Amino acid sequence: MVELNKIECMDCLEYLRQIPDDFVDLVVTDPPYNVSQKNDIMFNGRKIRKNFGEWDYGFDPLPVLKELKRVLKPNGQIYVFCATNQIPLYMSTFQKDWQFRNMIVWYKTNPAPRLSKTNWVFANEYILYAINEKIPPGKATFNFPGQVAMHNTIVSGALQGKERLKNANNQALHPTQKPLAILKKLIEISSKLGDIVLDPFMGVGSTAVACKEIGRKFIGCELDKKYSEASITRL
Repeated sequence: MVELNKIECMDCLEYLRQIPDDFVDLVVTDPPYNVSQKNDIMFNGRKIRKNFGEWDYGFDPLPVLKELKRVLKPNGQIYVFCATNQIPLYMSTFQKDWQFRNMIVWYKTNPAPRLSKTNWVFANEYILYAINEKIPPGKATFNFPGQVAMHNTIVSGALQGKERLKNANNQALHPTQKPLAILKKLIEISSKLGDIVLDPFMGVGSTAVACKEIGRKFIGCELDKKYSEASITRL
């Protein structure tokens, strides 16, 4: 049995197998995108980080999705951040085994520049939304705040400023830290006060911090020790 409001430093599948069936109300998570490149590059005398770490190579989401489906309540919901090339795999799984509901586009107002100038700038990330079982959608918690607020496009800058955790060299500690404002919006819409929210890829604990700030319980894990320690300090 897992402990509420605690982040464990361990492998996600090992962690998920400790969670009972039908235990979780909501999953909000940001798994690896498999987009890392082996070599960083230099641009205008500045090192551009392309290699996020070994955790961003060869990730297979299917075993994780199977466990997430088990631990979610039948009316539980899931939001998964993903890269463009992962959309077909997630979509096919959600349409076959879950109840796929929507794809939310996060449009970043300050995307990383296209240094080669040979392709369009990647200004979007994607969030896939599904319900665990094929039930009437009204059976799932959904706090609809208004038509404009519920457009399936979120306009926000990539994370900068004081919210971004830094290392001793004043560089971003985690390369893919997500803004709290986006996480809180997803959690507030698809859960109630006191519900249990799961993130098996906690990173530096952003989902946990979002839950703590808006009155939800959280559970989750992070494999990288430096990230899990930073998340505990942050909490």
